[in-house]
Amino acid sequence: MEKQHVLSLGIGAIAAFWSALVGSFGLAVSVLLVVMLADYITGLLCATVNKELNSSKGWRGFIKKLIVLILIGLLYLIELSLNGTATGGEGAAWAYIAIEFISITENAGKIGVPLGPLTNIIAVLKEKVNGKGEK
Repeated sequence: MEKQHVLSLGIGAIAAFWSALVGSFGLAVSVLLVVMLADYITGLLCATVNKELNSSKGWRGFIKKLIVLILIGLLYLIELSLNGTATGGEGAAWAYIAIEFISITENAGKIGVPLGPLTNIIAVLKEKVNGKGEK
């Protein structure tokens, strides 16, 4: 069996176990998964265009995303067991969605995609995410 198939089967088995353990996630986690995939793809495209493609850097990025998903899943589990709610997990997922969106737009900018009014919106989001925005 090829390494890709073994990896896919392993990820699928882990995901099935995690889904059974945690139950269903809210919309935020589904959106986060799509945005993470978009960020990973735009990162690969950006690296390809700029001739900076590096497999170890790509794996590091993938592992970081996987750890974020594990942390959010754990937050869901802890909050469900303590409070019976999932608002903290949803909130954390939306925070990571903002971070991923910023990264997608940065990747687009590095490739030369005109961002227009998004530039100002991203600047405000960066300030909020980095804790420099007004409260």
